[in-house]
Amino acid sequence: MLGGTPNHGGAIREYPVKANNTAGMFFGDVIALTTAGLPVARTATPVAVEFTGTSTNATAGIMGVCVGCRYVDANGVQQFAQHLPANATTAGFTDIFVRVNDDPRQLYQIQGSAALGTFNSGTDGSGFAGTVGKNAALGNFEAQSTSTGLSGINLVVGGNGGSLAVTETLAMRIVEVVAGTEGDAFPEFIVKFNFSVLSSENNLGI
Repeated sequence: MLGGTPNHGGAIREYPVKANNTAGMFFGDVIALTTAGLPVARTATPVAVEFTGTSTNATAGIMGVCVGCRYVDANGVQQFAQHLPANATTAGFTDIFVRVNDDPRQLYQIQGSAALGTFNSGTDGSGFAGTVGKNAALGNFEAQSTSTGLSGINLVVGGNGGSLAVTETLAMRIVEVVAGTEGDAFPEFIVKFNFSVLSSENNLGI
């Protein structure tokens, strides 16, 4: 949790799936609500609303990150799972809920899309630590695994960190590079959602 608050798993809210879902929702997916109030996995990176935002650049916020689901399967057995398969209602599932971490202070660990390479190397000796404080988009949507139940979403790093920027509309803020992964082909990061990405910090309704 940001600020050193003890992490007790974050704030988990359950969203009911009251109609058939045409796409699955996986652990790590970014979850939004449809205009009908139904949870759905986003298929593109969310954006942050600028402080000087107007109706032309405001974007409805997301609910948070999927951390699993629960449902009663077609055999009447209660299930807790990493992901909700597509067409769950059609398959005979009932009492379906997607579980979402919606705490704006939550930190997440995520894999980068490319090696940092020469990013910031030699700049006052800062090296890869120069990624801290930069913003980035999310990518690799719809690359989930039905065998693991995990989302394929990653942090868009770009060649030699070329996609990391200070741009205020990018979804994520890098808080830390995971020690030992700095030189990996796919380094890992600790990140948080930027202000106004989450619906709880965004005054534009769904």
